[in-house]
Amino acid sequence: MTLLLALTIFLGVAGCSKEDEPLPENAVNTENTENTEKTPQEEAQDASTGDKPVLQTAFVQAKGEPSIAAASAILVEQTTGTILFDKNAKEKMYPASMTKMVTALVVMDHFNADELITVGTEINEVSLDSSKAGHILGETLTVKNLIRGLIIPSGNDSANVLAAAVAKKVENDPNLSFIESQNVFAKLMNEKAKELGAVNTHFTNAHGYHDENHYSCAYDMALFARAYLDNSTLTEIANEKSFAGNGADNMFVQSEGMKTQDYAWRSHNLLITDNEYNYSYASGIKTGFTNEAGHCVSAAAEKDGNIFIAIIFNSPDPGRWVDAKSLFEFGFNSYEKVHLGKVATPVEEVPLTKHNRLEGDTLGVVFNRDVITYLPTGAGSKITTNTVYEEKYLDENKDGTFKLKAPIAKDEKIGTVSFQVDGKTVMTEDVYAGRGVTKGTIWSNIKYFFKNFTSIIFSKNGLIGLGVIVGICVLLFVGFRILGGRRRKRYSGGYSLRQPSSLRRGRKSRRRFK
Repeated sequence: MTLLLALTIFLGVAGCSKEDEPLPENAVNTENTENTEKTPQEEAQDASTGDKPVLQTAFVQAKGEPSIAAASAILVEQTTGTILFDKNAKEKMYPASMTKMVTALVVMDHFNADELITVGTEINEVSLDSSKAGHILGETLTVKNLIRGLIIPSGNDSANVLAAAVAKKVENDPNLSFIESQNVFAKLMNEKAKELGAVNTHFTNAHGYHDENHYSCAYDMALFARAYLDNSTLTEIANEKSFAGNGADNMFVQSEGMKTQDYAWRSHNLLITDNEYNYSYASGIKTGFTNEAGHCVSAAAEKDGNIFIAIIFNSPDPGRWVDAKSLFEFGFNSYEKVHLGKVATPVEEVPLTKHNRLEGDTLGVVFNRDVITYLPTGAGSKITTNTVYEEKYLDENKDGTFKLKAPIAKDEKIGTVSFQVDGKTVMTEDVYAGRGVTKGTIWSNIKYFFKNFTSIIFSKNGLIGLGVIVGICVLLFVGFRILGGRRRKRYSGGYSLRQPSSLRRGRKSRRRFK
């Protein structure tokens, strides 16, 4: 029992070497963690519905913003959703035919690109001044070519055909009237907008022809454009300057009773066609115009692996092309991609306490996704980080350093990292346990001791521990010797070899008789 006690004390002394190492200066901060000022990211999250993808303003805004003629505009990096420029981005605007991005998204939720749809009387439900793709009653087209008719020539008739087909499929009713179909489809569009995190959007039709209750904003349109570009079929169509071919891709001949026709469509997007406003990096997406909406465009451009989205509302022609190009140049020339953290790669290694030392003495703290943003060129070097761990995992030493205490489950959220510029928090990101940490026991400590006997014995703390054991043994030995001596002394004093006086007197009497 004594040996076990000494071994336990030794393990406690020898096992504290790594745990007593202080954390990095920026690793833990439990003071002044409350920040009442919301970051741009938090503001966007508040504006969205639930846990939806949202746009977030860049940590630092680049100088030299371009002068934009549009009433409302936004520039967003596609993969991260970083806002690089914002002019009245959440103000209510009329989207006109930019609406058709959402129409295409809803259609792709319910149909495959190669499925066939037959045109019905819904093509007659378009205004005379609408843009049309030129479909005819009873004609059969592929879904992909109907979307081409929707995007390239901006066909309102294509929008009606697609909306009717989706509504009838969803309601399982081929006899839905056009009004019923339009209402069903508009409801699906609004649900899609909400799903994507829209903050100021309401749709009433599939094509964007003016309606007072049909509106959106640049912020929301950027969300829709991001989702649009995530679909490879839709991205392909947005990039096409023109389309020439059969509506059903020549799957049928007229004698089979299937009505088809050939098309020759040309894009209205001057950023991608051959003209004076062409922008070599442009790749779509959708134009729009009504008298109420003015000239609009949702545009995309790619350069050096960076994809930017520009949304332009109500810019006097040819302002939408000039504005979009100016925003793209501003983005490409003034910002750079900055990698703040990589998924599953430790942000830092934090010392542990009360843990099973056989599993290691530190815990790698990780992000659960790649943390990437865009900053003004050269600003990445100014970012500092501060990690705040949840109180239930913290164990404070007398010297003021902190450790994380076991047990901790793998992938458990254990804190947050704040990214700061000039002392101001501009973004926060949750961090997680990179592995599971089990609680230590006396038996795991003993196993650890024997497994690492040599390194423990000859370490600084090991020698100290050994000295403690030797000291304890010496004290125990001396104590036992002293205790044993006292016992022997008590024994010799309690049982004397001297004879009783009566016995001595008896012997004297016997001598007299002789």
